[in-house]
Amino acid sequence: MIPALKNAEFLRYGVMHRNTFINSPACLNADFSLKSKPEVFFAGQLTGVEGYVESAASGILAAVHMYEKLNGRQPQIPDNTTVMGALSAHISGATENFQPMNANFGILKPAEKRIKDKKQRYAYLAERALENIKAYKSSLNIK
Repeated sequence: MIPALKNAEFLRYGVMHRNTFINSPACLNADFSLKSKPEVFFAGQLTGVEGYVESAASGILAAVHMYEKLNGRQPQIPDNTTVMGALSAHISGATENFQPMNANFGILKPAEKRIKDKKQRYAYLAERALENIKAYKSSLNIK
């Protein structure tokens, strides 16, 4: 099909990138710490969050949770009405066939009321998430 490749030999077909991740539900707590060694934390794509923003946010959360533990406090997990809370639940939840997940409205806790219009539903979910993440942030003892 491509004249310049008419004599090319393909030893192995591949993919653009390989997504390597641990079986987080078996290994990690919702605070991104290792179940067998709670003083060890993981973050990023390795945990089963997918995407640059999600990976960065998991690192921030892991750092916040580590800070809380180092200061003798129990880490607080954002609730699953927020994207990071929902991703934390995903990586620590018991699933049979764990696969990485990116941020999307489908992982959030559903709205308390039924909203048929998708645009209005997503606006409601986003507003609720913003309120809850602000409450989460103000509950932290980080200076």
